[in-house]
Amino acid sequence: MGKYSDIVVVGLGKSGFSVVDFFSKQDVKIQVFDSNSNHDEIKINKIKEMKNIELNLGENPTGDEDADIVIMSPGISLDLDFVAKFRSRGIEITGDIELAYRLGRGTYIGITGTNGKTTTTTLVGEICKNFQENTYIVGNIGTPVLDKAVMADDNTLMVTELSSFQLESIYDFRPHISVLLNITEDHLNRHKTMENYIAAKFRIFENQKESDYLVLNYDDKRLRLNQENIAPKIIFFSRKEKVDCGVYVDEDYVVSNINGNKIKIVNLNLIKLLGNHNIENILAATAISILAGVDEKTIKDTIIDFNGVEHRLELVMDTGEVRYINDSKGTNPDSSIKALEAVPSPIILIAGGMDKKSDFTEFIDSFNGKVYHLILLGETKDIIENTAKLKGFDSITKVNSMEEAVKFAKTIARPKDTVLLSPACASWDMYSSYEERGWDFKNWVNTL
Repeated sequence: MGKYSDIVVVGLGKSGFSVVDFFSKQDVKIQVFDSNSNHDEIKINKIKEMKNIELNLGENPTGDEDADIVIMSPGISLDLDFVAKFRSRGIEITGDIELAYRLGRGTYIGITGTNGKTTTTTLVGEICKNFQENTYIVGNIGTPVLDKAVMADDNTLMVTELSSFQLESIYDFRPHISVLLNITEDHLNRHKTMENYIAAKFRIFENQKESDYLVLNYDDKRLRLNQENIAPKIIFFSRKEKVDCGVYVDEDYVVSNINGNKIKIVNLNLIKLLGNHNIENILAATAISILAGVDEKTIKDTIIDFNGVEHRLELVMDTGEVRYINDSKGTNPDSSIKALEAVPSPIILIAGGMDKKSDFTEFIDSFNGKVYHLILLGETKDIIENTAKLKGFDSITKVNSMEEAVKFAKTIARPKDTVLLSPACASWDMYSSYEERGWDFKNWVNTL
């Protein structure tokens, strides 16, 4: 490698394992830390067999370790004491996104926002794959960027979902096309204030140049940024207005005027996704794909064929009387509000999870007569219950497990009801991921 000889890796999530696997093949010394002692035994045994690695499970570094660079998993806060100590010694702290950008190749499409990242990233990835095989879908969506960046060439499209946690630790990372889908309250337990959260999201375009593009949601007033203050060319998308040089809705069509001509891309009556938020995701994906050079027919055909992503308004079962929908990807109140808008009433709602210090007032307000019973579980069940009762909603049952939630929902469900899992919270109080939570819901539904 040359540049690095002593590396500290903190956190053994997917990105941490990816970094360890990459550097295990280099002539470097690696110290690995994870405060959690419980990990997949096969992966841990593989690490133990690597000669250049010192494994420290159940603990964090002190900040005194020898290191040229510290690679942090995105789920670990940068406010911890050992991080400050490393920085006071002039040691760089970064993450796998920056590392992949430095050590790999490829042209990056970076997609962030509070909600819609996974759906938009998946759709853009499918469109680009149908246009050119040399495309990878990576990042916060589940596939570590480094795994694919080291296999890429300059023409590879790296369609990358980016969280605020990942963007906190970049330095030089520069996407050719950056995308901000929306910004609403989330992760305040980590970022402390909305200003900090927005600043983290806005880092996605800080290294872009005039030859790059920034795609923004015109309908989100926080994102009506001024071109005078920003280097990349701004391209807006809007569900509500006909924007200049962008993508918008006109008479049920997705329309682009990015290249100077008004072009109808696809009729929205042909799409399979539910909800206005998914129209916004499709508008964003269309803009990104046009900027990436994809032809209009490929964009249209892929959008029409696209069935959405697992755990996002996913129909699990329709008994003919009751529908069960998995929206475990609803990890904040705004995301679950969009799910409630998309799903027809009446609804039995299963919600609750890890406490991210969110305000659930608007979430309860969005019930708007559609939700007639609320089933709560997880850390936030008392918090959400108290908010609901203050708003006059008291048809509530608290449970201790997903099994209990699903079985109780079955006992009260009536013909034409929808049982909707949309937690409005992260999953980490009870599960390792929102995927695991969604699978648990689907498993119990399928046993009914």
